[in-house]
Amino acid sequence: MSHDILIPLIIAFPLAGFLVTAAIGRRLGLDAFWIPVGAVVASWVVAMIVVAAALTGAEPYGEHGYGVELWQWIPLHGTDSPTGTSAISAGLFVDGLTAALLIVVTTIGMLVHVYSIGYMRHDPGYWRFFAYLNLFMVSMLLLVLADSWLVLFVAWELVGLCSYLLIGFWYRRRSAAEASKKAFIVNRVGDVGFILGVIAIFINTGTLSIRDSIGVLTSETLVAFPIPVAIIALLLFAGAVGKSAQFPLHVWLPDAMEGPTPVSALIHAATMVNAGVYMVARANPIFASAPEVMTFVAGIGIFTAILAASIAMTQTDIKRVLAYSTLSQLGYMFAALGVGAFTAAIFHLMTHGFFKGLLFLGSGSVIHAVHEEQDMRKMGGLAKKIPHTYWTMLIGAVAIAGIPPLAGFFSKDEILGEAFKLHFEWVWAIGIVVAIMTAFYMFRLIGLTFWGESRVDPAVEPKIHESPPTMTIPLWLLAIPSIVLGVVLTWPGPPLGPLFGIEASGPLHTWLHGVFEPGLELLGHHAEPYQLFGIDGALIGASVAVAVGGMLAAWRLFGVELGPLRRSGRPEEVRSLTTRVPALYRASVNKWWFDDLNHVIFVVIGGFLARAAAWFDARVVDGIVNGIGTVTRRSGGGLSQIQTGRVQNYALGIALGLIAMAGSYLVIAAR
Repeated sequence: MSHDILIPLIIAFPLAGFLVTAAIGRRLGLDAFWIPVGAVVASWVVAMIVVAAALTGAEPYGEHGYGVELWQWIPLHGTDSPTGTSAISAGLFVDGLTAALLIVVTTIGMLVHVYSIGYMRHDPGYWRFFAYLNLFMVSMLLLVLADSWLVLFVAWELVGLCSYLLIGFWYRRRSAAEASKKAFIVNRVGDVGFILGVIAIFINTGTLSIRDSIGVLTSETLVAFPIPVAIIALLLFAGAVGKSAQFPLHVWLPDAMEGPTPVSALIHAATMVNAGVYMVARANPIFASAPEVMTFVAGIGIFTAILAASIAMTQTDIKRVLAYSTLSQLGYMFAALGVGAFTAAIFHLMTHGFFKGLLFLGSGSVIHAVHEEQDMRKMGGLAKKIPHTYWTMLIGAVAIAGIPPLAGFFSKDEILGEAFKLHFEWVWAIGIVVAIMTAFYMFRLIGLTFWGESRVDPAVEPKIHESPPTMTIPLWLLAIPSIVLGVVLTWPGPPLGPLFGIEASGPLHTWLHGVFEPGLELLGHHAEPYQLFGIDGALIGASVAVAVGGMLAAWRLFGVELGPLRRSGRPEEVRSLTTRVPALYRASVNKWWFDDLNHVIFVVIGGFLARAAAWFDARVVDGIVNGIGTVTRRSGGGLSQIQTGRVQNYALGIALGLIAMAGSYLVIAAR
C-alpha cells in the first residue's frame, strides 16, 4: 500500500473510532470498548510500518523524510512569499523525529486503551471515556504529523480540548470540573504566545510550511525580518511552557490528576505534555538562531525541574507525587533543548514516556486495590498483596532514578553530560541535585506504598486484590522498554559501546541526525570522542552516585522488605528531619504557595479590579450615557408642548416672533 495512504490512515483509524463510538457507544454498553481499542491497535500497526520505513530511510522517505499533501487549505493571493508559496496546505510529514514520537504516542496510547478496559469497567460513562480517548489520539497524532504551523496549531488546540474533557470526565465532582477549567485557562495563556509566534512566522516568511519557514528564517541571505527571530522563538516557547507545564504555567498539571488515572498516564505523563518539547525540538534551527533565548529555555527548564522535585518530596497523594515528578522530568528535557542537546531531550522524552506511563498506570492499580484511596499514609505493606503492581512500579522507580542499566540512566545521564561538556555547568550542577531528589522521592513513594506494615483501612484490608490481566499485562509491557530502551537506542554507542571497544553512535542519534543537524551547525556544536575513563566516565560516576545516595536515604527512612534486606521505617526520624527545616517543609507541602499567589493575584486582586471596573462602567460610563439620554428626552418632552396642532397658536407664535425681531431691530438702530 502506498505511503500516501498509510500516513493518513494513522489518524483515520482513531478518528473513525471516535465518530462511531460517539454515535452508538451508549447502546453498546460494556462492549463499547471494542471499536475504539480496535481502532487504536490498527493505528499502531500502520504507524509501526511507517516508522520502520522512515527510520531505515526506505523509499519514499530517504534521509530527509516524506510529506503528504491532503488538500490546499487557504489560497495566498497577492502575497510576496520568499518561498513562492501560493497556498497554505493541510499536509502530513514523517521523518526521524516524527517516527520517534509515533513510537511513544501510539504504543503508550494503545496500552492505556487496553488498561482502561478493566480500570473503567464499572463507570457509567464507559463509552464516553473511550470516545474521548480516541479523540485525543487523533489530536496528538495530528500534532506530531503536522506539516504546517496552522495544522499544528489546530492539533495543539484539539489536544487542549481533549485535556479539558478528560480531566473533567467526572464533571459532577466539583474538584474535577474546576481542575479542567484551570487546565484550559492556563493553557490558553501560553497559546496566545504560540499563535502570535505563528503569525510572526507568516509575516516574516509568507508561508506556514514548517520546513519552508524554518529554511527562510535561518537563511544567511535573509537576515532583515520585520519581527526578529529571537521574538519568534520566545513566542513559540510561551506555547511550549503552557502545554508542557513549565514555570510559571506549571500550576495546572498537578490538579489535572482529578481525571481518571489512565488519563493521567496518557495525557499528563507520556504524550500531551511532551507536545511543547516536540515543538521546540522541531523548531530547533529557529532557537539555535537565538542563543540568548536558548539560555532562557535552559534556565526555565532546570528551575522547573528543581522546583517540582522540591514539592514532590513531601506530597502524600500518590498521583500528585508522580505529577510533580513529570514536571521535573519535563524540566530536564527543556534544559537539554536549551543547552543544545536536542537528541538527549528526545531520548529522555521517549524513555520517560514509558516509565512514567508505567508508574501512573501502576498507581492506578494501587488505587484500584485499596478502593480509591490515594493517600500513601493510608497504604503500606502492599508488596505481597499486589505483586505484579509492586514489581512493575519498582522497575519504573529504578528507571526514573537513573540506575544503570535501566532506560532512565542513559537518557538522564546524556542530558547532564551534554550540559557539562557544552559549558552549562550550572545546569549540570542543578541537574545533579534534582537527580538525588528524584531518587529519594520515588523510593519514598515505594516505601510508603509497598513496604513496612499496612496502614490500610481495616474495612478495606481484606478486600485488597491484584488488578485484572487487562491492567497488569500493560504494566509488564511498559516495564520491558523501561528496562531495555536505553540500551536499544544507544547500542553500540556510549556508554556501553566503549566497554567492548566499539566507537559508534546509537540508532537514535542516527535517526535524528538530519533533523537536528541544521540547529547544531548554527550553534557550532560538534561531536567529541567519548572518554569512558575521562570526563564522560567521571560524569557517569557522579550521576549514578547521587542516584544511589537518594535511594539509600529513602530506604533508611521508609524501610524495605526485599528478601534478606529487612528494615522498618523510621517515622520519628522523618519528623525530626522536618522539624529542623520547618520553613522549607511548609513551603514544599504548600507547593511554594503558587496556587495561593495565583488566587491572590487573579481572584482577589483581579476580582476587586473587575468589580471596580464594573462599578465604573455602571455608574460613570452608563451614567454619562444615560444622563445625556435623559436630558435629551426631557428637553424634547418640553419642546413637544408647543406642538398643539392648532393654526391659531402657530399664527400667534409667528406674530410674536415678528414683533420680537422688529423690536430687536429698532433697539439696535436706536444705538
